[in-house]
Amino acid sequence: MRNMLFLFFLVVLWSSCTEKERVPAPAPPAIGIISITPDSILQFQDSAFVTIQYEDVNGDVGSSDPDAKDLEVKDSRLAQPDLYSIQPLTPDAIELFIHGQIKIKLPTLFILGNGDYETVTFSIRLRDQSGEWSQTVTTDPIVIKRQ
Repeated sequence: MRNMLFLFFLVVLWSSCTEKERVPAPAPPAIGIISITPDSILQFQDSAFVTIQYEDVNGDVGSSDPDAKDLEVKDSRLAQPDLYSIQPLTPDAIELFIHGQIKIKLPTLFILGNGDYETVTFSIRLRDQSGEWSQTVTTDPIVIKRQ
């Protein structure tokens, strides 16, 4: 009888044990360049656009805080990047896999030197709300021409 009671106790104990719910670790978003158009522009006149694709397993890309700078775009000719805000891509507190495209309009470009043209690339990365940066991706070169 004592052995039966002990066995019953072990079965109850074993069945009441559950694995703790695992919280997924923050994972950085992943990005890639789809296109940069056009590949040649006139300074002060034409606009250039970069389209990137993104994936984020946590769905926490973008922020409702307009002061949060989530997108970094660095001109290869300059030392410091430009930082931009991105609107939230999912409702608050919802964690889900998201993917899509973001089209970035680059600021009006101009030649920094004395030549008739310059070639430039842009390095881009994306940060999620947990502070994780994506890898850096670099565009194909575009040519900026004098008028």
